[in-house]
Amino acid sequence: MMRILITGSNGFVGSRLMWHYGEQGHEVHGIDRSPDCMIEPHPNTVQGDICNLADYAPFEHRKFDLLIHCAAAKHDFGIGDAEYYRDNEEGTRQLMRWAGASISRVIYYSTVSVYGHQSAPCDETAPFEPNTVYGSSKLAGEVVIEQWQQQDASRQVVFLRPTIIFGPHNYANMYNLIDMLHRRPWVTVGKGEHIKSMVSLANLVDMTDHAIGLLKPGIEAYNCIDTPYITVRGLMEHIAAQQGFRMPRVCIPLGLAIGIGRLFDVLGKLLRKDLPINSDRMKKFATSTDYKAEKLAASGYVQRHATADELARTCAWYLRHKR
Repeated sequence: MMRILITGSNGFVGSRLMWHYGEQGHEVHGIDRSPDCMIEPHPNTVQGDICNLADYAPFEHRKFDLLIHCAAAKHDFGIGDAEYYRDNEEGTRQLMRWAGASISRVIYYSTVSVYGHQSAPCDETAPFEPNTVYGSSKLAGEVVIEQWQQQDASRQVVFLRPTIIFGPHNYANMYNLIDMLHRRPWVTVGKGEHIKSMVSLANLVDMTDHAIGLLKPGIEAYNCIDTPYITVRGLMEHIAAQQGFRMPRVCIPLGLAIGIGRLFDVLGKLLRKDLPINSDRMKKFATSTDYKAEKLAASGYVQRHATADELARTCAWYLRHKR
């Protein structure tokens, strides 16, 4: 039995991990700035900001065997550069300052965005070329933890770098695509022949379990991506195979799609709403996100949940809970 502290414990990943490790018999505790939970909140979650050392008071007399750091600013809408760095870099700095010498084993949820969008597929040896504030700020968080680890060579760290995470209870980019193929299956951008890497939450939980067994003195990093790697068209075909969903009827060029998206950018600003269509999402949809995860497989990880099955489960959840 381990005593585990999870940051971002009301988020999509953190809340799932809280229940998962609690059900395994571990003692779990969590901290999250938001009182709102993606699923049922765990009773051992306290509301607090990881940037504020005073908010760690409920944990002062507990010794933790493992820290899983999920807390992050990561939304596409309504977050400025300063908030990204506050949460992803400064929040991590304060967390590691509080952890000090009392915690020696850390799993940090980073992101494949630290590589940016490069012309070639990226594995863990690829150079860091983040092209978003999110990617840059998460990379800054990695640097903070690297510095913490270097203070004591016995400290054990694993960086998990997921791509797009999907599954029931998530209302981000995959939800928007599923929603489009249900409500508005009229238009798609480009031919969809490029790779769009992703990982289901079910598999990511398994990857986290596996990563705990990989902890050893030093730092290791692993990309977290489901296989087989899938194209955008293949992804849409999996979704359209479910009852209630259809493939788009018309394919339009990226330039035109971005122009349409800019109109929605203006409308979103006027309404102060995160609309499902905007120019940034059009660009992301048509951009290859070809990341590789052979290192994780070589370490002994075996994927248990097929992409098609997880997409079907997510589509079924969507039909029951669509907004």
